Parts: sequence; structure tokens; C-alpha cells
Amino acid sequence: MNSISAKMHQSACAKLPHPVLTIDGIPLEIWVKGIISNHLGEDDTYHLVPAQGWLINEEDLRSAWKLLFPLEENSSTFVPILICPDDVDLACTVAVVEQVVEGENIIWNRFGRAVNVINGVVTSVQWNHITQRAEFNKYEFLNACSELQRLTDNEWV
Repeated sequence: MNSISAKMHQSACAKLPHPVLTIDGIPLEIWVKGIISNHLGEDDTYHLVPAQGWLINEEDLRSAWKLLFPLEENSSTFVPILICPDDVDLACTVAVVEQVVEGENIIWNRFGRAVNVINGVVTSVQWNHITQRAEFNKYEFLNACSELQRLTDNEWV
């Protein structure tokens, strides 16, 4: 089982620290390194930022937050987790995770790049062939998401 938390972190493309999720203590954009490719097939995950907090379109931002928080048991959701900091929208590179709810666990089953988005919802994903996944305790996951939201709303300037 992996651990998940939220903290302030200065990514490679940001001038100041900003809220991020960490997996096993590693900031998400570093943890996914090598498993998400852009439209040219190049790995550019190190230069992505969290979708939750960075999206400029308010409706897309609300959707990204809503999708991050788990739904009903035995369901899966495509969650945008990282985006391009230049465009801060869902039209450029968008890293997506298939998030599965199984009992008391949240599983990030597979990762990919969004290839189609309609009204702020990822509708088609090019899944990566590298089989990296993470599994979290549901309550730890919910606490990390809540802390990410708190940091985004109250600490990030």
C-alpha cells in the first residue's frame, strides 16, 4: 500500500511553492516521471503542475476537484491530475489517472494522456503501457485531497 499526502512544493516550472499531492513522499509530477508522454511521445511530466488549483477555467477546475474525490464503491473515474503550466487548461498536455474505488482502498490503476475533453471532462485517454499503479487507504486519500484543497484555498499565494 502506498502513502499519499499533500504539501507545498516548488516544481521545476514554478517560481514559488504550490500545493501538490505526494505519493510515498515524492511529489506527483516526479513520481509519474516516465509514464506519461505528450502528443510527440516525449516524456514531459516533470514540467506539469496539478490540475486541481491551476486550471483557469472555473468550470474545469470544479470538475477536476469533483473527479478527484472518490465516487461510489466499485466504480472508476478518469481524473485529470497534471496539466501544462503554460496553458493552464485541458487543451494541452493533461495527465490522467484511472481512479478505482474498491472497498476501503483507492487504486490509481493506470496513467495516460487525455486525447479528448468535453466540457471539462476527460472522455478519451491514451493509456501508457508502463504498468505503474498506486493503492491508498481511502481515508488517507480523502485526508490528502482535503489537505490539497485547504492548501490551495488558504496557503497558496
